[in-house]
Amino acid sequence: MQRTLISSLLGISLATISAAVLADEWKLMPVFEAKYKPDTTLSLVGGLLNGTPAGSGNYAGAEVAFNCLVLQPPAGIIRSKISYGQFDHNGLKLTTFEINPRWTTSVGKDMTIGVGPGIGFVQANMVGNTTSMAAIQFGADLDYRIDKLNLGLGARWQDTSNKDIAPGVHGANNTLIQAKLGYNF
Repeated sequence: MQRTLISSLLGISLATISAAVLADEWKLMPVFEAKYKPDTTLSLVGGLLNGTPAGSGNYAGAEVAFNCLVLQPPAGIIRSKISYGQFDHNGLKLTTFEINPRWTTSVGKDMTIGVGPGIGFVQANMVGNTTSMAAIQFGADLDYRIDKLNLGLGARWQDTSNKDIAPGVHGANNTLIQAKLGYNF
């Protein structure tokens, strides 16, 4: 029963999205349009990762963001944010690779806010045991541009698959609060 309901809702959602795309409300494959601009930003990222089995600690990484190549909504813009980062605290080392599309809109002069889901790959190393896990996440970003300089704040929640990463330790779910310093190309 539940599987049928989920399948029906997924089918209705896909039909609705397809109708909107065909009605030219959404842009499919904007990368092939002459006026497409990637608006690429490369950022260094630092922050605090909370909620892991090892407690809270520092996180550092890099992020590249650009206007989505595949789909754009009728209002706002989808920014694709691809990030790589590391956390090393109390014997737990996490390495993350994430893809986070953000629906982004302007909230003031040179300031945008973006929200959206994401997927990730997390490699956890604890007590000499290395485990690879899939992850899903949801986050929000606030970005402020000053010419080529990009200043950002972000928050994201990540749910990892519940694999054993050490005896008695399952998964590495976490939240991340981060600051970004970037360059707009």
